[in-house]
Amino acid sequence: MSTPEIETDYLIVGAGAMSMAFADVIFSEQPDAKMVIVDRRHRPGGHWTDAYPYVALHQPAAFYGVNSTRLGQGGTDLASGAEIVAYYHLLMKRFVDSGRVRYLPMSDHQGDGRVVSVVDRAPRAEVRARRRIVDGGFMNVEVPSVTPPKYEVEPGLALVPPNQLPQMASAWQRYAIVGAGKTGTDAIVFLLAAGVDPERIQWIAPHDSWLWLREKVQPGIALAEFLRHADSLIQAHTVDDIFLHLERTGSLCRVDATVMPEKWRCATISAEEFAALQRIRDVVRLGRVRRIASDRIELERGSIPTDTRTLHVDCSANGLARKLAQPLFAPGRITLQSVFMCQQVFSAAILAKLALLDLDDIARNAICEVVPHPEYTHDHPTTMLASFRNLMSANRHMPFWLWRSRLNLLHHETLHRYLAGAVRLHRLMPKLESAVAKMLATATETATA
Repeated sequence: MSTPEIETDYLIVGAGAMSMAFADVIFSEQPDAKMVIVDRRHRPGGHWTDAYPYVALHQPAAFYGVNSTRLGQGGTDLASGAEIVAYYHLLMKRFVDSGRVRYLPMSDHQGDGRVVSVVDRAPRAEVRARRRIVDGGFMNVEVPSVTPPKYEVEPGLALVPPNQLPQMASAWQRYAIVGAGKTGTDAIVFLLAAGVDPERIQWIAPHDSWLWLREKVQPGIALAEFLRHADSLIQAHTVDDIFLHLERTGSLCRVDATVMPEKWRCATISAEEFAALQRIRDVVRLGRVRRIASDRIELERGSIPTDTRTLHVDCSANGLARKLAQPLFAPGRITLQSVFMCQQVFSAAILAKLALLDLDDIARNAICEVVPHPEYTHDHPTTMLASFRNLMSANRHMPFWLWRSRLNLLHHETLHRYLAGAVRLHRLMPKLESAVAKMLATATETATA
């Protein structure tokens, strides 16, 4: 049986959030363009299809999804995982029903347009992309349900991903949550809401993280929040100064005021969720788990007791792991990456718009630089500064498109406030560049002293 040959404009590898945001701009703004979307999963939505059932957006739905279609109820609404999966299903249906998009689920792109089935490795198609192959899976999101833990677990001990918590048929003596990221905090909040006594929850937190209070990143006030971050960069002498200043202004928080967090991953949290986390007293700060044995959990800096009456909940998958940046635009290829700190779908939409501008790849790459997902506090100054730089640069090429983009956190500002904010940021940029350069130089001198 011969392998079908398909000619298209764009071959998009992956049907996750970034791929769909990219495809939507092409679909909406280039009416003659055709696309083939290849994905290993059985339905669109990327990691949302594997996430735990009580998951919800951590930022307002007003900023998430694709440019052309509203998600959720607007305002401060946080769409549920089920709503998001349905949203992408309907979006893909609209793409396919147009006759301009071919969707190949349960398929793997092996390079150069060769697509095979994931269930029997048989060839499905040979795709020739006239314009670009778009790598939408580079910033792959790892979730515990499909990512095995990186530590050993002895037989006979109960270890489950957070997906299984709603399926519990009986109570456990104790619950040990492994992981300090957003998945771990969601699991704790879920257990507390289900009536579990906080004294029966143990939180194994390899690192403390700064958390972003969600109330500060909302439609209509996000501009003021980002200007606060800009002011903190200018006023700070050290990286710690940035976070302490933002804590004083009510933008950021930390679970334990006596511990200076090392991590910064843009994780947002509501005031109610934050109060719930502070009810957990048994917080283990001994590094990452190395092994869970029958009677103990071995960590990097010690061990703690455990037993068969404890349900261990693995929330240790790294989510958006930091990767070495790749060129955004290369001959025949686009690699989707963030160009605005922690705003992946907005970044993908910007890259799609850049692909449509009458520019060469050198010019496109000069407009926006890659902003890797931050991991540690020392990533904040460079990722925030690069985000501001990209916003200013892109604004020179597509100002009204940026303001109208519903994925832009600043979209909900009035035009007057948006323009005033852009002018203020433009004036602050020399100070920001100087302050961050001085801060990094001081940090380097301290580290080598």
